[in-house]
Amino acid sequence: MIKKTKNDRLIRVFISSTFRDMQEERDILVKQIFPDLRKRCRDRKIELVEIDLRWGITEEQAETGQTIPVCLHEVERCRPYFIGMLGDRYGWIPDDINPQIKDDQPWMKNHEEISITEMEFLYGINFNANPEGND
Repeated sequence: MIKKTKNDRLIRVFISSTFRDMQEERDILVKQIFPDLRKRCRDRKIELVEIDLRWGITEEQAETGQTIPVCLHEVERCRPYFIGMLGDRYGWIPDDINPQIKDDQPWMKNHEEISITEMEFLYGINFNANPEGND
């Protein structure tokens, strides 16, 4: 028998896009769509939480190289719920990636010069989605 946990009734949705060109779309999700979905979920005793990292990376985390780990960790916590929005911008490309991140995420060794947004898309949609690790 599968034991139910408190998190069985929690849906976490990760929102990924570049910030500047998708602001209006993100705002519609956060201000209009998600409140309605939250109410519908609540009626079914499910909690819906959207993860929008426009507000989630602190200046200290950014300065200490934690942006990539925080983003990927949040994508992982939200699986399988991922919303990716593409606009006209590509996003910020980090100058370098901490070797520990590449050890933790071997797929990144072949994707070192991509934007954080593309990393989120790749990780959220493709990489590490198979629990056996056979990506």
